[in-house]
Amino acid sequence: MNDTNVLDYSPFRREWIVRRRVFEDGQVEASAVRFDRYMKTQSIHLMPRAKRGESEDVHESRLSAAKRAKQQVRLRCKAIGADRMITLTYRENVLDKNRIKRDFDSLRRLLGRIQDFQYVAVPERQKRGAWHLHIAVKGRQNYRVLRALWLRVVGEGNGNVDVRNPNREVGLRHKIATYIGKYIVKNFDEHKLNEKRYWASRGIKIPEPETIQHFLEDCPVQAIAAAYDAALSTGASLVGHQQHWCQAGGFFWMATRERPASSTKV
Repeated sequence: MNDTNVLDYSPFRREWIVRRRVFEDGQVEASAVRFDRYMKTQSIHLMPRAKRGESEDVHESRLSAAKRAKQQVRLRCKAIGADRMITLTYRENVLDKNRIKRDFDSLRRLLGRIQDFQYVAVPERQKRGAWHLHIAVKGRQNYRVLRALWLRVVGEGNGNVDVRNPNREVGLRHKIATYIGKYIVKNFDEHKLNEKRYWASRGIKIPEPETIQHFLEDCPVQAIAAAYDAALSTGASLVGHQQHWCQAGGFFWMATRERPASSTKV
């Protein structure tokens, strides 16, 4: 009996699915994901599942939850077209995460009175134990207003505001989305399993993923090529794009920049 005959009797079939997500500003994410389909699915459905938070490895459960939250942060940053990052800090050593959440709520209410403030915020714990906050936003920010309002909340001389504007970086929007999301996984053990790991403004519309192609065989090269084709077919450019390929995990992901700004001079 040769190897081919043995594989023919395997209860698993390796497949690939290619999906695409297109954002309003022209950013595109495409992925090719491998999975092994168990052909005898009925026995799988009859197996009891552990309740959320009751798995044997709580550490792994928290890490998985953090990775899901990181994805949601990235998608929300892209959906609002975030291209700036605000960092809020304290002079005092604030160890209470609830404190920074309350102070940020006060700040965003003040900002909401004077502008449409869309945001995605991620807390980070420093080595000394103090919390500070990274906030992804879109468009030019008035540093003086931000600083004045933050000091009104935390007290004169007790805080600082930093605004980063990487406009000259290639592919800046998906880089900011990836950058701010990394703090979710970095601090994943600082949160309880069901605790919110980020805060975002309401009404952010994330485009639904679209299934582009389904390969009923193990063909990673074709699947990755299909992912690129899925992105390029929207008119996106590969200039400055990002990509990640995990051969062991069977996962490919790529992201393009937003549409180029109009070259028309005013």
